[in-house]
Amino acid sequence: MAETRAMALSASSPQVSPWLPRPPFAIVARVVTVATVLVVLMGAVVRITGSGAGCGQHWPTCNGEVAHLPKHLETWIELTHRLTSGIDFIGVLLLTLLAFGLSPRHPARIATFAAMGLMLVEIAIGAGLVLLKLVGSNTSHDRLVVMPAHLVTTSLLLGSLAAASYFSDDARLQRQLEASSIATARLRAALYWTVAAGLFLLLVSVSGAVTALGDTVYPVVGQGTLEHLQNDQAVGAHVLGKLRVVHPLLALLGIAGLWTCAGRAREATTAEPVQRLGTALYVGGGLALAIGVSNIWLGAPGYVQVVHLFMACMLWAGVVVLAAMLWDLQARKNEAS
Repeated sequence: MAETRAMALSASSPQVSPWLPRPPFAIVARVVTVATVLVVLMGAVVRITGSGAGCGQHWPTCNGEVAHLPKHLETWIELTHRLTSGIDFIGVLLLTLLAFGLSPRHPARIATFAAMGLMLVEIAIGAGLVLLKLVGSNTSHDRLVVMPAHLVTTSLLLGSLAAASYFSDDARLQRQLEASSIATARLRAALYWTVAAGLFLLLVSVSGAVTALGDTVYPVVGQGTLEHLQNDQAVGAHVLGKLRVVHPLLALLGIAGLWTCAGRAREATTAEPVQRLGTALYVGGGLALAIGVSNIWLGAPGYVQVVHLFMACMLWAGVVVLAAMLWDLQARKNEAS
């Protein structure tokens, strides 16, 4: 009987090639998500330092050479960004191949395929920025359109990877099973609020991209916030300077929406992961607000812009994971009813 049971277990377990060990999907998803955040931050460094043209009007080569030895700091920065982006692409590609091992309707598989599509769009946009010279001090309307599209695509890519990381978590099913005494109406409302907050954060990111571009090509001038504002709104000031005031106002509304969805989620369920994440979003929203105020007060120095972008990435990923958790709990509640 023992031998028969052992044979049955062996037959039902997946067969893995001894010469090609298969990395766990969840680990790869988390590593790729972190790597993508680092690539996003490196992209901000490229913009802040004006290194977008560091490899000339050449892509994917650098100054027309496949193996180029940089002679200038701008070239080092741009080439580093390209190399890290290439490594990140390989990571997403590996994750996509691993996703084929999941069931066709598995949420992690769907999120990974979405990430792969968005990564290809990102590559196309990045190549277009270089080939069309929409880098450096370029202030054309084309760049004004492409930059927000670039950041929105990046946000969707990061969100897809964050969702894939959550849905591949071994503890995910346990979280579903532990959910009890859930008020369906409250849970559904919390999910709607979270989705709405996430969509509004995308709008905030669009305004942030425009503001960041303005900070790069038209640095803040003057002493103190009031003088900064007066110079931005002065007659003859560039439209990028005039639009600089929009992002802080939208960001305030975005933080309010973030806190609202976190509160609704915490009220809708006592599930510990949701409670923890809701608290983290409360704190993260406060930190992002403080960093944003510091950015304005100091005149948008490069290092604060990078920290600001990092907080924005964390909050966006947190909202996506919160929506995934609420969706999980809602689906479990529907199964139980």
